[in-house]
Amino acid sequence: MSQDIPTSLDALTADWLTRVLRGGGVISERTTINATSQTLLGVGEGFMGEIARVRLGHDGPETLASLIAKIPTTVPENRGAGQMLGIYEREVRAYLDLLPNVDVPVPVAYAALLSDDATGAADLARMVKADRLPIWALRILVRREQKTTVVPPALLLLEDLHDALPGDQVAGCSPVRAAAVLRVAARFHASTWGPRLPQQQHWLSGGDIAPRLFQAAHLNSRRGFRAYARTRMDPHSLAVLRSITRSGRARITNLHRQTPRCVVHGDLRLDNLFFDSETDVRAVIDWQVPNLGPAVLDIGYFLVSSLDASVPESEITELLGVYHDELVRSGVKDYSFARLQADYTEALLLLLHRATSFDSMDFGEERGRDLLDTWINRFDARLARVPA
Repeated sequence: MSQDIPTSLDALTADWLTRVLRGGGVISERTTINATSQTLLGVGEGFMGEIARVRLGHDGPETLASLIAKIPTTVPENRGAGQMLGIYEREVRAYLDLLPNVDVPVPVAYAALLSDDATGAADLARMVKADRLPIWALRILVRREQKTTVVPPALLLLEDLHDALPGDQVAGCSPVRAAAVLRVAARFHASTWGPRLPQQQHWLSGGDIAPRLFQAAHLNSRRGFRAYARTRMDPHSLAVLRSITRSGRARITNLHRQTPRCVVHGDLRLDNLFFDSETDVRAVIDWQVPNLGPAVLDIGYFLVSSLDASVPESEITELLGVYHDELVRSGVKDYSFARLQADYTEALLLLLHRATSFDSMDFGEERGRDLLDTWINRFDARLARVPA
């Protein structure tokens, strides 16, 4: 029930945690949580959610000493965008209904709670209906939706991966680590490829379900994003950026229609990965935007955000080969390496189209801005393979 789901991290009391963890079989009926303390995490990272490590004191035999709690952000600009995309309901349902059935390492979910008032199905139907409106009307609608503050309660209690090594998107990673991530991604994608693709649901929809709405969001943000990029991208990349305003809507539709679909993570980057070693991926986190779409969107997003601008395109091609080899080993036989390379190049353009919406988000203080600056610098390098 809605009233049982805290809407602030301060409301995670010992009594409430005792009830929920007992109800989920995480602790026994004889165990009582008698003390808690919190440390906020993800400052400058968790743009759509608020995250805390909760340390637990209890009187039982269980070894559970801490967990991670996640709720919707209270930052107005990001909260509205998150609700418009349905990410809070999506992540809860992903832990309940998707992740137990796919090949990907994730943290244990001790509780995944969603309000009875969740509006995801109605919101998606409204989005699809709105996609028929003229672009000018859609632009007004997007601005209005991004200002909403009404978000039904949602909450996750997850395994604390404190003993694992968190990825760092600002620092980036080596090609060796990138190859390890791509192998994990290939096995994940292959597990829902072709006939194994899950049925579309309101929380797991196609990434092309409202292309005109995404184009409206792009048009609302493009001037601010171009002004930001003008001193950070070379003339070739800026020309590509200008070209996607004309072609963006068609690119969304074409890539999704012409490329095999699977479940994609939607935000595959180093900040959402934990490692046991340089080449051993412990867990993939932050399942707020899973959708049914081309695998290359995950691959392009990860490579663009993770590898230093100095990494040559020849090495990017080798990494695409690593991904493709693992995809084939995992049972995908109908997707050639040449097709993957062509789709990857096209995915870069679609990702750039989406990136313009960053202009409407609050990235917080120093690390958030560093993350965006670094991402743009790396994206600039990767666009070298794209014709202007």
